Amino acid sequence: MYLSELFSPTQRQFLHDLKARDLAERQAGSTDPMRMKALRQGVAEFLGMMVLQTRSRVVAEFGTSAGYSTIHLAAAAKRMGGRVFTVDRVPEKTAWACRNLEAAGLSAVVELFTCDGVEFAASLPSPLDLVLVDYGIPPFLPALDVVKGKLRPGGLIFVDGWGVEEEGRWETDPDYRAFRENLDADPSLVWWKMSLEGKVHLLVVKL
Repeated sequence: MYLSELFSPTQRQFLHDLKARDLAERQAGSTDPMRMKALRQGVAEFLGMMVLQTRSRVVAEFGTSAGYSTIHLAAAAKRMGGRVFTVDRVPEKTAWACRNLEAAGLSAVVELFTCDGVEFAASLPSPLDLVLVDYGIPPFLPALDVVKGKLRPGGLIFVDGWGVEEEGRWETDPDYRAFRENLDADPSLVWWKMSLEGKVHLLVVKL
């Protein structure tokens, strides 16, 4: 079956409506703190495939927002008999995502948190199979070591990307540099930059 068949017709329409809102906000240049800022569709679908390919049963997401990517992860994790744990730092977004997951019929598969990344990472079960980082490297950096310690061999960390014009951050931004140095210093990790949907993303695998 094609990937979209993981979703019911109602879920597909719901995802379409969420993405339409996201695109409209981006085109309008919205700076509203409650804007969606959803993953690009191809990236969300890629992550769903990664959940299936790795047979992930414990999935963590840093950056829930409205739950667009969470729905993709949850639909795939449900097929594996798994669960998704997701966090946002904005209570209103957690509530919004909760409503969206209920409307999509996937709330039973997802546990939502509102806290910082370190607290969330400490509360996660182990071993972790797949981790999505969708709220930026600087806020994730303090939680990195905890996440690495819970990641199973063969587990993945996927860091949502940035534009090619932002590549200089790896040298000029201290948090980005510290993140890269942390990965480089850990012989149990292999990382790779990949291009998808016009952005550069980071994929980390634990050996």
